[in-house]
This record gives sequence, structure tokens and C-alpha cells, in this order.
Amino acid sequence: MKVMEFINAHREDEDYCECVIHPNGEVDEPLPSHIGRLIEIAGEDSATLNGQMEKNMEPLFWMVEYTRCMSVWQTRVVAPSHPDQEQQDALEMLYDAAFLAPKYLYETPDAAYVESVRKAREVIAEKKRRKAETE
Repeated sequence: MKVMEFINAHREDEDYCECVIHPNGEVDEPLPSHIGRLIEIAGEDSATLNGQMEKNMEPLFWMVEYTRCMSVWQTRVVAPSHPDQEQQDALEMLYDAAFLAPKYLYETPDAAYVESVRKAREVIAEKKRRKAETE
């Protein structure tokens, strides 16, 4: 949904600013959870994604980088390493509507996550290509 639709739908909620912001600025609910929603957005099964994620990495940061989505809570935002302008605009609208705490924590994955996700995308694409060739 559009960010204003989200704001209007949740203006009266007690904990109203849990959401996921897509690269195009669309906002949706993090159901069943932030990571669960990001896995759905990724369009891959969790075993495939977990198999590519390095064991020392925090799944939320890895999934945010993989999907390019932002995970948002009232006091914390985990954004991809290079968020799109539409995401930044949506986040600013949430902030202006007082859906975010004045001094919320803004975090992004570091270079190791960016490289891990790049490699994972290559491996997953190659597996899909091979599967398509055998069908």
C-alpha cells in the first residue's frame, strides 16, 4: 500500500510503525514477522536463502540487503546499503507523521553483507538457469 494509506490505517494503533518499505516506496505489514515477510518478498524458500547466508551474519541484515527492503520499527530502521529515493521519501513521511521516535536508530548492512548477498544472487540465479535447462 502507499505510505499515506499505511499512515491512515494505523494512526490510532498503539505500536503503529512496524512495517516493511519496498524499494518502490510501497509499505506493508511485516507478517508473520519481519524476516518471514522478507523471505516471502525474496521469492525463494527459506532453505535456499539460509544455505547462502554466512553463519556469522544476522539474518535480518542479510535479508534486508537481499530484498532491498527496509525493516521499520518505531525506534529502529534497518535499511539496505543503498536505499532507493522512494524508500527514503516513505521513511520521511512516516517520521513526519510521528510514526518514528525522534532519535530512532538507523542501521545498514556493512560491506561483508553486500558481498555475501551478491554471491548468493549469482549462485541462486545459476541454480535456476541449470534447472530450467534440464526441464
